[in-house]
Amino acid sequence: MGEASRAVRGKMRIAVLTSYTARPIIEDVLRGVGGVDIVALPVHAISFLDAEALARMLEREGSLLSRLRSADVILVPGSVRGDVSRIEKIVGKPVFKASKSPALLPSIISYIGRGGSLSHVEPAESFVSLHGSSWEFREAFSLGSVRVPLRPPPVVLAAEVPPGRSVGEAVAEASRLAGDGADIIVIGVGFGEDPGGVRAKVEAVRDSLEGVPVISEAPSRVHGEAAIQGGAMGLVVSSSSVEWAVEVLPSRGMLVVGSSDLEELGAAVERALEAGVERVVADPVVGLPLIGFLESLERVRSASSKLSVPIVFTAANFVEEMEADTHGIHAVLAIAAVEAGASLYYVVEDSYKSYRGTAEAREALRLASEAARLRSTPKGLPSRLYVVKEPVRPPQEDPGVSAEPVGYIEPRWDRRGYIRVFVDHKRGVIVAVYRLYTGETVAAVEGRHAPSVARALVRAARLDPEHAVYLGYELAKAEIALNLGKSYTQDEPVIVPVWGGVAEEGGGVGAGQSHSGGRALRGEGGAGTSNSGKPQA
Repeated sequence: MGEASRAVRGKMRIAVLTSYTARPIIEDVLRGVGGVDIVALPVHAISFLDAEALARMLEREGSLLSRLRSADVILVPGSVRGDVSRIEKIVGKPVFKASKSPALLPSIISYIGRGGSLSHVEPAESFVSLHGSSWEFREAFSLGSVRVPLRPPPVVLAAEVPPGRSVGEAVAEASRLAGDGADIIVIGVGFGEDPGGVRAKVEAVRDSLEGVPVISEAPSRVHGEAAIQGGAMGLVVSSSSVEWAVEVLPSRGMLVVGSSDLEELGAAVERALEAGVERVVADPVVGLPLIGFLESLERVRSASSKLSVPIVFTAANFVEEMEADTHGIHAVLAIAAVEAGASLYYVVEDSYKSYRGTAEAREALRLASEAARLRSTPKGLPSRLYVVKEPVRPPQEDPGVSAEPVGYIEPRWDRRGYIRVFVDHKRGVIVAVYRLYTGETVAAVEGRHAPSVARALVRAARLDPEHAVYLGYELAKAEIALNLGKSYTQDEPVIVPVWGGVAEEGGGVGAGQSHSGGRALRGEGGAGTSNSGKPQA
C-alpha cells in the first residue's frame, strides 16, 4: 500500500482529531470508550482538508497542539487526503488515518489496542475488516411482517397505486411496486371513486401479494369502510377525519394522519391514541419546490421531536413538481427524510417521469440509512444511483497500438433498401425492419438483446458491412432507451448532457446537429432517407 504503519500496544491515550461540527457525533459514538480525547479544530468539515493543510493549521493552534502531544496516538479521519506523516512531524507523536465513517471508531480503537497497524495514507476500512453498530432500532409497531421504526434508520418504503386504476391495473402495478422494493402498498383513492371499486381493488391487491401489507387512502368515511371491508390493514386520512377513521379502523390497523399544521397534526394524533389506536403515523406534509418546501422540512423535524409516533415523509408531490431525473431527487429527499427523523417514506409514480421511482427510492433510502448508521455522509458508499455519471473519472486505457485518427467518413449507401428501428416499451422489445425502396419488407425481427436482434437482421436481410455497422449503432441506442424507459427516435441521441456539444455520424448530440441548430448530417438508415424511410432530396 506504500504506507507507513506502526503497531500500538498496551494501555494508551488516544486523541481523535475532528471538526467542531462533527464533535457531537464523535462524542456520541465514543460514549463509554475510555482513554480518548476528542480534539475539535475550528473548521466546519475536516474531510475537505488535506494532510498538509491540517499540519499548517495545527502549527498555528498552540493549545490544540499541546493537547495532541499529551496523547500516545492521534487519529485523523480517513477521508483526509494525503500522507498524515506530515502531521506526525509537527506533533511528534504517532498519527494515523482512522476510518471515513465515525461509527467505526470504537472498532478501530479496539483494533490498535490489540496491536493492530494503521496507515499514514489509506483509511482504516480499506485494509482492515471493521464493523459498525448493527441494525438495532426501537420498533414503534409492526404491520404484518413489516417492522416500523419509531425513528430512522432504517426507513419503511410505502408506494401508492394512483387513483383511477382498474382492478387489473392495480394488481399489476402493486406487484411491480412490491418487486421494486415497496414494504407497504397504498391504494390511492380519489373523492369521486366508487366505494365498491375501492373495495374490489383492495381485495384483489391484498390477495395477489404475499406478505406485503396493503392500506388505502380514505377521502371519506364510505371509502374508508369499503377499504377495510376489502381487507386493508390501515387508512391514510386527513386530520379532520380522525373521528370517523378510529371507528372504522380494525383493532390492529395502522392510521396515517396528515396535516400541514403541526399543532393540528399533534392534536389529531393524540385523539387517535386516546381512542385506542396503537399504530399511528403522523404526516406533516412535505411542501412543493419553492412553495413551502424548506418550511415543511422544519415541520417534519419538529414533528419527529415532539410527537411520540413514527413520521412519514411524503416525497410524491415534490417529485411530481420537479423537472429532473427522479433518481437524483430521491437521493436528496431520502437524506432529508432520515436526517429529519422520518421512518416512513411515501412515493407515488403518478406520471411517467416518476416511473420506477419506487426502485430509485429504495436504493436512495438504503444509501441514506447506511450512511446514518455509520454516522457519516454517503460519500464512498456503494451506490446504484449513478445512472449516467460515475463517481470517478474512467481509467485511461492504453490500447497498446498506434491508432490512426479518423474524422467523419461518408457512408456508402445501401441502394436496395433502408432500416427502421423501433422500441416497444409496452412489450419490452426492440424491433428492427429492413425494407426495399419498393416498399417490400425483406425482414422484421424483434427481441430484448440488441446484439442478437442485429445478428438476426444482418443474416435475414444479407446486409452489407457498412449498413450492419449502422444497424448495430442504432440498436445499441435502442437498448439503452429500452432499459432507461426513454423515447427512442432513429438517428437522434438517447442521452443528451446539459453541457451540449457537437457529434458526428448521428451520435452524441444528434445526427451531426448541435443544440444551436447546426448543419444536420444525413441519417444512415438508407440512401439519404429520413426517419420515415422516405428518400430525401
